[in-house]
Amino acid sequence: MHGVYQTNIVAWAFGNGVMSQSLVNPKQRSILFLVLPYMLQKAAANRVKSRSYLAFPYGVLSIATYLERQAKVNVNVEILDLNLYDLDDVSIVLEKTLEACKPEFVGISMMFDQSYRYVGAIASQIKSWNHKAIILLGGASATTAWDEILSEQSDVDALCYSEGEAAVSELLASSDPFMALQKDPWVTRESLKMMRRPRTTYVDHLNDVVDIDYDLVDTSVYSMKEAFSPFASYRKENDVRQFFMVTSRGCPFKCVFCAEPSLHGASMRYADIDAIIGHVERMVDNYGMNVLTFYDDQLLLDTKRAKELFRRLTPFKLRLEAPNGVTLVYIDDEMAFLMKQAGFDTIPLAIESGSDHVLNKVIRKPLKVNKIKPVVRALQRNGIFVQAFFVIGLPGEMDEHREETRQLIKDADLDWSGFSLATPVRGSALYKICKEKGYIKEDLGIGEIESNKYIIHAPDLGLEAEKITQQAYQMNLDVNFVNNRHMRLGDYETAIRCFEEVIDRYDNHAFAHYYLAEAYAALSLRPDAVIKNRRRFTELIDQDNDWRDYAASFGLLAEPASEPSPPKHAIS
Repeated sequence: MHGVYQTNIVAWAFGNGVMSQSLVNPKQRSILFLVLPYMLQKAAANRVKSRSYLAFPYGVLSIATYLERQAKVNVNVEILDLNLYDLDDVSIVLEKTLEACKPEFVGISMMFDQSYRYVGAIASQIKSWNHKAIILLGGASATTAWDEILSEQSDVDALCYSEGEAAVSELLASSDPFMALQKDPWVTRESLKMMRRPRTTYVDHLNDVVDIDYDLVDTSVYSMKEAFSPFASYRKENDVRQFFMVTSRGCPFKCVFCAEPSLHGASMRYADIDAIIGHVERMVDNYGMNVLTFYDDQLLLDTKRAKELFRRLTPFKLRLEAPNGVTLVYIDDEMAFLMKQAGFDTIPLAIESGSDHVLNKVIRKPLKVNKIKPVVRALQRNGIFVQAFFVIGLPGEMDEHREETRQLIKDADLDWSGFSLATPVRGSALYKICKEKGYIKEDLGIGEIESNKYIIHAPDLGLEAEKITQQAYQMNLDVNFVNNRHMRLGDYETAIRCFEEVIDRYDNHAFAHYYLAEAYAALSLRPDAVIKNRRRFTELIDQDNDWRDYAASFGLLAEPASEPSPPKHAIS
């Protein structure tokens, strides 16, 4: 069946459950792993951000890989990724899969909050098929809502808190799964009654999971998407073979908006360099990998390790990316050089704010603004396109602090900036603050928090949805389009690639069309493209009042929008 993958070991994305009886034969187990739908509709371009691409179920594959080497029993596993089907077909596909594989355990992977809406109906269908089936729920979003889900989902037997590799292995090996589920990291109704707070069971050494076995899925059905960059491989290559890799877990920092410490802990754990390189060799040989995406939260923290990793990756001539962002304090001239040599053409820096007050007192991030510009220069000297991530609308951040951020972006001469609205995700300190102070709804349900909507409401602090959303997007338009660095420098080729990258993602982005026309006109190239994009800009501002208001605020409505003409950037 398309989208259903079978092997003789387990693969799923975290979970745990309460079982009402022991299974007879602990030497043979069967489990079905379901990846819940998470795909979003393509967002409007004049919203802060959204995500909508079909990624490998990495959490599922990580547990599968661990069990492939560590399982003490024979396990028959199937993986059903529901994102590969139309929502209208999910029930039928699930029914056929259950009948075909008849699993004893069903592990449901919930990595994103927007997937929660599907849990109830899917769990109910499984119990209707076989009320003895043990339903386990896990994943990042399940972990951060561990104390709420079981009261709402009567058909879910148990939940796995954080990492699932070791926990699932022990559960499947147990002759009495019910007893196994009474231990950490499992959350059951019994443990909740006892008010026992769960603790995760970590994989001590990531060598056991870093060499992901991608044969467990059909890699051809996944539409991986490179992070934003004017140098993304898909722009010049027809055959982009991109794969994920996580070489470390944990984060010692305690940024107010981040839930990472509740997922993987504060202590760092690493895969050895030899294990990483061995995996890369196999991915290149077996799959023709040419783009490697690191999803580590702290790729550079161990600087000696990071530099050695980049030295040894250089001969592979891969394109490397780190879309989670990197911590800039670990970048010196040598690190910048090695990153470029290894295959990074774009680096996103997790800066978060241009205000020392916000960084140190609000976010609790150990970074000083005066450290930013030298790192940006070091990266740019080595030919790396420098992005930065910023969070807007945190309680304690005032208008003057957001203006400091805007000025920092311009002073540091960043190539591109990404803006996120402050989101009080469960498991973060920000969520606790917002709940205690009444900045979010008391009855805010699981799945109601969306990363592209601002839900904090604190008028006394100047934090209201319309104001913060508008400020964040105006900053985006200002620094990335109106005052785009490459337009100012006369590097119109790079500017064109940036604006085309935006349009590839959001065809309805009025400013991208406007400035793409300006860049082409500055080069006296493609008058047809100049006219086409200026016409598209006019259409969009005529159709959408938000775009018209933004255009008016930056004085674009007075500019000619029909015939090519030299842009103002060509003069300055």
